Amino acid sequence: MGKSKTKNQKKSRAQAIHVAEDAYRSVPHSFVFHRGQVGKNVGQLVQDMRRVMQPYTAESLKVRKKNLLKDFVSIAGPLGVTHFIIFGKTPNSINMRLARLPKGPMLYFKVLKYSLIKDVVSSLKKHRMHEQQFTHHPLLILSNFGVDGMHVKLMATMFQNMFPSINVQKVNLNSIKRCVLFSFDPESQEIQFRH
Repeated sequence: MGKSKTKNQKKSRAQAIHVAEDAYRSVPHSFVFHRGQVGKNVGQLVQDMRRVMQPYTAESLKVRKKNLLKDFVSIAGPLGVTHFIIFGKTPNSINMRLARLPKGPMLYFKVLKYSLIKDVVSSLKKHRMHEQQFTHHPLLILSNFGVDGMHVKLMATMFQNMFPSINVQKVNLNSIKRCVLFSFDPESQEIQFRH
């Protein structure tokens, strides 16, 4: 017969669970989904973007035709979701919207070119992608976002708030396995995104 837990063990376990829940709630969470008919490749792009946003995103979010944006907003609050990444497709282009919940802003982007994870992996001779890389959030790198202009500062702030902040004094460098790079070109007004 096993020993019963003492008061101190129960109290310390409850306190540890409380601290873990607070830490989990303090980081940004996201939903990545599409609106409308997008096709197979953009659907795979949505799945790849969910991989980038792991571990703080809904990996197996089910999107149905009858779901409205209002449906996602209504469940985002109780689940602690702070950002939406929404893909859409028109006959001429692929669009991506980044939304901050609950009151905005929402940024609109046109996707000019993209490569899927499966394409990158198939082009490598030896790929080094394993599931343990996705247990910790990626390191965010912003390049050329110091340019003047409110829209550039807004984009930089939005990108920074999509990922958990890192305390330089306390971070374990061995836990960082991935990087996300946003590079802004002031001349063409284009952003390159790399993972």
